[in-house]
Amino acid sequence: MVIGQVIGYAVNIIWLLIPFRQMKTNYFFYFVVYTITSGLLLLDDILLIHPAKIYLGQGFFLIFSLYDFKKIPHYIFFISGILAISILLPFLISTEIITLCLIIQHIFIFFIVLRKAILYSALYEKLNLFHFVILLFEISVITRFIVIIGDIKTGVIFFYLTAAFGILIGIYFLLYNENNSFKFPLTTEITT
Repeated sequence: MVIGQVIGYAVNIIWLLIPFRQMKTNYFFYFVVYTITSGLLLLDDILLIHPAKIYLGQGFFLIFSLYDFKKIPHYIFFISGILAISILLPFLISTEIITLCLIIQHIFIFFIVLRKAILYSALYEKLNLFHFVILLFEISVITRFIVIIGDIKTGVIFFYLTAAFGILIGIYFLLYNENNSFKFPLTTEITT
C-alpha cells in the first residue's frame, strides 16, 4: 500500500503544477479542474471522503471547462448549479453508480476533445500531439473506471498502473501545451 500512496501523492503533486504551463491556452480550465481535484485528493486523509465522490464533481466541471463558458448566459448560475450537484449527488447515490457516471462523463470528455482535435486539424492542416496525449489520458481514465466497476481482480493494480501512467502524462503536460506541442503536417509537398 505504501507504493500506491507514493504514486498517488506523486500524481497529485505533478497535476497541481500543470496549470502554470497551460495558462492562456484552450485547456487551461481543464487542467485547473484537475489541479483542484488533486488538491482535494491530497487532503483526502483529512476530509475522509471517498475519492469517487470527488471525481463525480470533477467530471461535471471537466466537461464544462472544455467549452467557452463565457458565451453561456449567466454562466455563474450554471457553475453554481454544477457545484451544488457535485456536492449533493455523491451523498445520494452509491459508489458503483458514481463510477458508472464517471465512465459516461469521461466518454463525453473524450469525444469533446476528439472533436476539438479534428477541428484544429481541419483549420491548421496539422495533427497536434497535445490532443492525442489528452485523448490517450482520457482512454486510460475510462479504462481505469471500467476495471473498477467490473470488479476485476487486478483492478487495484491496474488503477495504480494507470496512476503511474498519469505521472508520465503529467510530466508531458508540464513541458508542453497546445501551442508548443509537436505538430504533424497533414499534407506533404511532392517535389520533382
